[in-house]
Amino acid sequence: MKKYSIIIALIAATSSIFAQNPSDQFWHLAPNSSKINSGVGLEEAKAMMKDKKPTTIVVAVADAGVDVYHPDLKNRLWTNKGEIAGNGIDDDGNGYKDDVYGWNFIGGTIEDNLEVTREYRRLKPIYEGNTDAQERNPMEYAKYLTVKKDFLDNSVNATLYFEAYEGLKLGMDFLAESYGEDMTIAELEAHQSKSKFEESAKQVLLSNSKKRPLNFTAMREGLNGGYEHFKQQAKYNYNVDFDPRPENVGDDYADVTNRFYGNDSVYYGEHSSHGTHVAGIIAADASNDFGAQGICQSCEIMSIRNVPDGDERDKDVANGIRYAVDNGAKIVNMSFGKGYVYNVDVVNEAIKYAESKGVLLVHAAGNSNQNNDITDNFPKNFDASNNWIEVGALSWKKKPNKIAEFSNYGQKEVDLFAPGVAIYSTTPENNYEAFDGTSMASPVVAGVAGFVWSYYPNLTAAELREILLQSAIPIKGRQRIPGQKKKVNVRTLSKTGAEINLPAALKLAETRSK
Repeated sequence: MKKYSIIIALIAATSSIFAQNPSDQFWHLAPNSSKINSGVGLEEAKAMMKDKKPTTIVVAVADAGVDVYHPDLKNRLWTNKGEIAGNGIDDDGNGYKDDVYGWNFIGGTIEDNLEVTREYRRLKPIYEGNTDAQERNPMEYAKYLTVKKDFLDNSVNATLYFEAYEGLKLGMDFLAESYGEDMTIAELEAHQSKSKFEESAKQVLLSNSKKRPLNFTAMREGLNGGYEHFKQQAKYNYNVDFDPRPENVGDDYADVTNRFYGNDSVYYGEHSSHGTHVAGIIAADASNDFGAQGICQSCEIMSIRNVPDGDERDKDVANGIRYAVDNGAKIVNMSFGKGYVYNVDVVNEAIKYAESKGVLLVHAAGNSNQNNDITDNFPKNFDASNNWIEVGALSWKKKPNKIAEFSNYGQKEVDLFAPGVAIYSTTPENNYEAFDGTSMASPVVAGVAGFVWSYYPNLTAAELREILLQSAIPIKGRQRIPGQKKKVNVRTLSKTGAEINLPAALKLAETRSK
């Protein structure tokens, strides 16, 4: 890849920092509308239920951890009543010591590989140059060839982009020292670069200033975000020499029968930002006059930490589901996914176990604007279990841009859509931010499910799933396929072609409960 092409790509990447924002900070809670800001209808739902008393529903957030000290979450947490905090004893005998707020299945792990890296590391010694092994296991050898190409292509690109961002960062830092962050176009044009890094930064800034007023601070923030992203990829995600598991967890990873490993620390500072945001969407305290507003005020959050800065591992996904089920969760939200799988059976068995215990699993469809009918996004519901909901993301925009441009889709694999762009919620250390992703759409559905179930607790998980899908409101008009210009009927993008709606779900639940 030529350096010039890389720089043009970086310009395009940083332009997202100027993206449009919705007029309503809590647009995802607004009433359903065919015009704009089409949310789940929370206020109408609350009015419908004002004379009824809800039961408590425990929602497990399987993610990167949750800030259990956040003022908008600390009163919304599930606590293990049978456990005495900090005494180093498994008081309730469930196999997990001091699991007061949940459990951490990845120990001290923060960064980890992507699954494609782990598979490349596993399969290369078996098949590379080994004709006998290739002939004995042709299907797995074919998988290795796919993994090898994917890994090598992406690892090279990660290194190239990291080096390019690193150089631009140096150049930006030098320009800031020379002219301050309020530098002018005239100063940039007159600047005589003394290194290729300065010149690259100068050209990026000038190119972007042709489209919009120069905003060095915003450009620098976007650049720093890109730098950290590709640093993560190059040093950890695609680094075959990096394996944090032995030191940070210490289990025998190949032994899927071992469920008792990890620790009780479910909060890891900024690295728990994603999980904290997800938890707030579901159940942030709405009784105070500040911060976020969770959809389900009768829900309690159980924290399952099993997602690092990298791909989650199948054993941890399965054990996270089982822990949640065995400790009283009725819903498990899973805002994660990956393109490769190591042990699909162990996850499928956990899904079936949750189904047997009446637990609903809600999963994010992914953010690669891909068709999940033809491209894998694990974990997935192979056995068509009736306790699984796969969720794509919506924006607040009108047709034809209602489906989020990043959202995965699939007429067979994705059930419905929910708000997932500019969703305002809790982040660590008493903060709040707006995030994008099917990772946000999934907890919107989990929150709606928890709300409905708390008022109609006699519903089974299968019945609740059916109600949520059947009551979802059809998305009218032809919408753009995510990542494309082509417009289609949304029925070709998901099973229902519809968006989650809380009042409609409550009405159907009331009818079904009679």
